[in-house]
Amino acid sequence: MGCGMSEFDLIERYFAPLSRDGLINDGAVIDIPQGFQLVVSSDTLNEGMHFWQNEEPEFIAMKALRSNLSDLLAMGADPLCYQLNLALPDKDQDWLVRFSDALKEEQQDFGIYLSGGDTTKIDGYLSLSITAFGLVPEGEAIARGGAKIGDAIIATGQIGDAWLGLQVLRGELKSNDDAYFVERYRIPQPPIGASKIVRTMTNAGLDISDGLIADLGHMARRSGVGITVQADAVPLSPQAQKLIDHGVVTLEDLITGGDDYQLALAVPADKTSGFIESAQDLGVQASVIGACHEHDAGQVSLVDTDGQLMKLSKAGWQHF
Repeated sequence: MGCGMSEFDLIERYFAPLSRDGLINDGAVIDIPQGFQLVVSSDTLNEGMHFWQNEEPEFIAMKALRSNLSDLLAMGADPLCYQLNLALPDKDQDWLVRFSDALKEEQQDFGIYLSGGDTTKIDGYLSLSITAFGLVPEGEAIARGGAKIGDAIIATGQIGDAWLGLQVLRGELKSNDDAYFVERYRIPQPPIGASKIVRTMTNAGLDISDGLIADLGHMARRSGVGITVQADAVPLSPQAQKLIDHGVVTLEDLITGGDDYQLALAVPADKTSGFIESAQDLGVQASVIGACHEHDAGQVSLVDTDGQLMKLSKAGWQHF
């Protein structure tokens, strides 16, 4: 590698300090407290597809870890530890220092530690995979398929800013808020800390990574319900709304773009107000954007203020 170190030297210097056992064994031993279950999620990020080519190492580290934490949150799990697999092209020591230091800061912020992984050299672009582990009280994990007829659909955060940031980086968008949008793309803001209210107050959940409509489609199909989304209720930043008002982008662009890493949740009608208040106490924005119903099972519909169906040309990001 460009840093002139062996694999084991690299691990010992940059990644062993992020662990609890020094990564000295062939595998990790993870204690699971009695009465808890382990929730496991994996994501692979490839340079040029999931993050900008030649992106700064700090942003790569933050996006890789936070995109996995959003999956844990969607199931009501608290972060525990993670495995990191790196396929590295030539990288100098400065890159490795910045990457591992960013992971260290993220670990301190989110209460998670590195439990192991693998590092190898690649003749090509950077690729990394993280497998994150979380804890949830036994029997309380939230699945995609638990939505019930009459549930409200709640979205956390704001939708579409990350997609706008990608368009800025691609040179396809220019606005007075370019720096804001790029930051939203580079640094996801999943609602860390909301795991308890997710597992105690919702029937179903998932993270919004492929686009709001596409991801709600997974919930609708798994739950056997129809979902209607009110277009004017989708939470947008003032910066994104301004672009819609000026005809630069459309709402369809924002709700099908992906990379939001917020949560979409099915919440019983009698718990909706309590959920929103609890979320606000945690500093998390939560908005009712629609509802589950018995007709059009497995489908997601977008309607305007008059209740008229709005046609979409796509649902969201396609991986293949």
